[in-house]
Amino acid sequence: MENKKRKFVVIMGARPNFVKAAPFFKEAKKHPEFEFTIIHTGQHFDQNMSKIFFEEMAIPKPDFNLDIQGKFHTEKIGKMFTALTEILSKGDYEGVIVFGDVNSTLAGAVASMKSGQKLIHIEAGLRSHDRRMPEEINRAIVDHLSESLFTTEPSANENLEREGVPKNKIHYVGNIMINSIEIFRDQFNKSDILKTLNLQSKKYVVATIHRQENTDNPMLFKKILMLLNEVNGDIPVVLPIHPGTKHKIEDLKLGFLLDNLNIVEPLGYFDFMKLMSESQGVITDSGGIQEETTHLGISCATLRDNTERPITLEKGSNKLFSIDDYLENKDVIKHLQRDDFESGHIPLWDDKVAERIFKHL
Repeated sequence: MENKKRKFVVIMGARPNFVKAAPFFKEAKKHPEFEFTIIHTGQHFDQNMSKIFFEEMAIPKPDFNLDIQGKFHTEKIGKMFTALTEILSKGDYEGVIVFGDVNSTLAGAVASMKSGQKLIHIEAGLRSHDRRMPEEINRAIVDHLSESLFTTEPSANENLEREGVPKNKIHYVGNIMINSIEIFRDQFNKSDILKTLNLQSKKYVVATIHRQENTDNPMLFKKILMLLNEVNGDIPVVLPIHPGTKHKIEDLKLGFLLDNLNIVEPLGYFDFMKLMSESQGVITDSGGIQEETTHLGISCATLRDNTERPITLEKGSNKLFSIDDYLENKDVIKHLQRDDFESGHIPLWDDKVAERIFKHL
C-alpha cells in the first residue's frame, strides 16, 4: 500500500521570503514523502523583486498567484488573509509554513489559524523590542501562533522562552539565508555585475533603504539621502532602489538627492550578492543584509537604533547608527573601512540548515 504523502502549504510574498525558500525547496527534493502547495501572495510581484528569484534559485512555480493589490498595507494584509483562508479551508493540509516577518507572513499565519492548520515559522524569535516597526509586530504575532518555531541565533531562543513559548516548540536550526549563500556562492561569484556597472572591487559601497519607519518619516528619509551623498563624496555609493523607496522619493520631491549616486534597479540574488561581497561595505536598514554581511566578513553600517539580530553586533561587522542623532559621515566611513572582525563562525550558519528543518518536520 502506498504511503500517504504529508501535505504542507508554503506561503511566500516578498523578496526575503524567496531567498529563504530556495534552500528549503532544494532540500525538499530529497524528501518525496512531503508534498508542498506553494502560494505567492504577490506582495512583491515584478521581475526584479520576484520572478528573477524563482528563475535563478530554481524555486518551484507557485500553485497559486494571488496578485494582491491595494494602496495601504492594512488593505493588502486583509485581502491576503481572505484569499489565503479560502485556499487553506479547501485543502487537506498538515500545516502551513511561513518565513520571516513580512506582511505575507502575518497574513499567512492568521489565515492558518482561521483554517485550523498548524503553523510552522522559519526564522522565529527575532526581536528588536521596537514596536514602531511593523515587522516587530508581525514577528511577535506569528511566533505566538506557531506550533513549531525554527530559530537562527541564540538570542531568538532566549526571547521565545522569556515570552513563555514552550521549549519543545523551539528548534535552533541556524540561518537559512546563510544556507542560500553557501548553496549559490559559486554562481553569484560568476556574476559580471561589477563590469556592467563599471565598478572596481572594494572601491564602492552599497546602500539599501526600504524600512517603513525610515521612508515614511520625511525628515529621517531626507537625512538618510543626505548622508549617502556625503559618503559618496569619499567613495561611490551604489543604491539598488526598492520600488517603494522610489515612490516615496518622488512623492517627497527628493529626487535631486539621487543625482550624484549610482542608482540601479533592484537586482537579482546573484548580482546583488556579488555586488555586496565585492564592496567596501554596506549602508542599510535591512535585517537580512546585517546577517549576510556578517557571514561574508563585510562591514555593515545599519541606519537604525536597534536590531533584531544582535549576534551581528557581537561579531563587530555590524554597527548601529541612529538617524535621530546627528550622523557624522566620517564615522560611517570609518566603520565601512574596517576589516578587523571575524567573518562567519556562528554556530549552524552553514549549508545544512534546510536539512535540519526537514529532520524536525
